[in-house]
This record gives sequence, structure tokens and C-alpha cells, in this order.
Amino acid sequence: MTDSRETEYVKRLLQMNPLEQPIEILMLRRDFLKPRSGGRPVVDAALSIYERKEQTLKNMEALRKCLWNLDDESLREQVEAIDISDFPDLAISYSRLKAVADHRDLFQQLRQHRHCFPEFFNQFCGLVSASPQKITERRAECMEASRKGSFDTRNRSPKDYYRIAQSIQQELPELYQLEKPWLSHILSKRDANNVFGFSEAVLAIVVLLVVLCAYYGSKMIFQ
Repeated sequence: MTDSRETEYVKRLLQMNPLEQPIEILMLRRDFLKPRSGGRPVVDAALSIYERKEQTLKNMEALRKCLWNLDDESLREQVEAIDISDFPDLAISYSRLKAVADHRDLFQQLRQHRHCFPEFFNQFCGLVSASPQKITERRAECMEASRKGSFDTRNRSPKDYYRIAQSIQQELPELYQLEKPWLSHILSKRDANNVFGFSEAVLAIVVLLVVLCAYYGSKMIFQ
């Protein structure tokens, strides 16, 4: 005996976690109540605009938490299910989530890139999916991590970060635009270090020549 539509709905509903899958639960409810309807069902239209915005923010935050665990199709569906037409101030946050969904294949390319390493990939993915409230703090943490190798050999060197940042800029420009502040910071710091290192090397050579000249000059005087 096959399960009724109502029984199947309840079974699927009981298997979902409301804390981690609020969007899936709302979509399942929409399909059960109005299986032929279209549109974006994630937020109840009967709510006030303030309540709808609050629910939209919660849905976006829930999506961030499971962003990297969803398959491509599910991710696209959940991103498209979020309606921000009444909330233009959410456009930037939403566009970052949509860009991740649209360029999922590029993230796979980044992960497999010869210059990429796990620490960088995790930091980058964490940044592009961070909420506006957390992005500044996370970016500062990533900037600190990308310079630590200068002082602690247990960390990846700034050169490693520079190499992958440069590769993204040249080969994956869509991803570069997603997190340009951090990547451009890496590139500018490395370029500055290169210039400083060259100047230091020239200065060291000049000092060495002066010392040698002084040494041989003093020997000739006392011979």
C-alpha cells in the first residue's frame, strides 16, 4: 500500500531539522499546500514588512550555514527562493550568495589549483559566505593569517598567499571580484615586500663594499 500524500509530507517533515533546514521546510510546506503554485514561498506574505525582512535575514543566514554542503541544484533553488525585492539594502549580501551559486564550478577549480592550499581555501570560502556583520572581523583575521608566515614557520608564508591570490586575479577573475579587498591586500603587501627586499639587498651590498674598501685601505696604510 502506497503512502498518502499527507503521510509522505509528514514523514519528510519529521526528517528535517528546523534549525538547519528552515528554507527546505517552507518549500515543502508550499508544495504541499499549493503544489501547482509558483513564485517564492519562503516568507509568508501575510506578515508585516518588518517581519518579512526578519524572516528573510534568518533564511539567508540558514543558507550560509549549509552553503558548502548543498549540491549545485539545491543551492540554486534555495538562493532563487529568497525574495529581496522589498529589501534593496540586502542586495549586496544576496548577490554574494548568488555569485557562489552561479560560480560553483570555479570554486572547484580553485580547490584543485596547484597553488591553492586548505588554509587559504577555507578562509576564502568563509569570507565570501560571511554575513555583513561578520565580514569585517573575518577579513581582518584572514589578513593577519596571510602575514603570519613572516614570523612563524608553522604558518603558510606570505609568498604562498601571494601566489594563489595572483592566480585567482589572472585565472579566476569572477572569484577575485568576490573578495577583492583581501586578495588585493595580499598582492599589495607582497609587492611592497619585494620592493623593500630589493632595496635592502642593494644597501647591504653597498655597506659590504664600503667595509671591504675600509679593510683593505687600512691594511695598505699599516704595511
